[in-house]
Amino acid sequence: MPRFLCCLLSVFFLAACATSPGGRTQLVAPAPLQGFSAVYSEFDMHLQLVTAADAPSCREAECVADRAFDQRILALGRRLADTAFRQHPDLNLRFPRFEFVVADKANPGAASSAAGTVVIYRGVRRLELDDAALAFVLAREMSHVIGGHHDENVTTSILVAVAAQILFPVLNIGALFSGGAATTAAATTAASSAVATTAVASAASFAGSRALRASDRPLQVREAEAIAMKMLAAAGWDGREVSDQLEGLRPALPDEPAWTEELRESARRIASQMQGPMPVDAVGARDQIVPGLPFDLPPPMVSKPF
Repeated sequence: MPRFLCCLLSVFFLAACATSPGGRTQLVAPAPLQGFSAVYSEFDMHLQLVTAADAPSCREAECVADRAFDQRILALGRRLADTAFRQHPDLNLRFPRFEFVVADKANPGAASSAAGTVVIYRGVRRLELDDAALAFVLAREMSHVIGGHHDENVTTSILVAVAAQILFPVLNIGALFSGGAATTAAATTAASSAVATTAVASAASFAGSRALRASDRPLQVREAEAIAMKMLAAAGWDGREVSDQLEGLRPALPDEPAWTEELRESARRIASQMQGPMPVDAVGARDQIVPGLPFDLPPPMVSKPF
């Protein structure tokens, strides 16, 4: 029982409440674990990249188009990164710069990590987005970093994992899977029960964390959209131009990736917002830039390690 109480208390001290840039209360890891949070989110991003289908090798004109796309990402990324650091000066305490990566992946998509890495899949080029729409794709992914969504996801995973390791042994779940070993020696039964409990707890914590993160995803996407639109306005883009270009996405394909459908949903929500008068916070976005920051930081970069 003392061990149970000690572990239970650790669950409450693992997380702290914070307020996201959108005003939403979110769980984040305490300061001692924030370094781990960055590493974990980087690993999670690499896992997404490893499991995504590779794009075929380019040839001649395709290679030229790919290089031109890389340069567009670099130019748009620099413009947005400068605005992001001006709007959110606390970013400088978390990482020195945004790093933009173009990954040779067949389907459209994007990923990021808490350390400021933003990955755009090669398949996005084939959506033929204009600059305003492509800037929104970059800004929305950057906004997941700005909004602390990766830290929130990591904290959720940690809490679920700790809770599973506490509750499953206490409830003796492993005995359900090793009850048939009653005729064996007591030591063998205890060992098999412990193994079964650990395996079930690990599987449950993985499934549980994924389910909770999936339930948080719609809120995070909407918050990222709002942060992105303010960033775009501050960087000089007109909200209605962004909306018009996003609405110009090519018709959906039968086997469209979930990421592209999510982008279409963002386009629909933004188009709905742009129907009425321009929101006050969007009109005054340029005035929200924090002046007087030191901008001798290293510039953002584009690389292709994947």
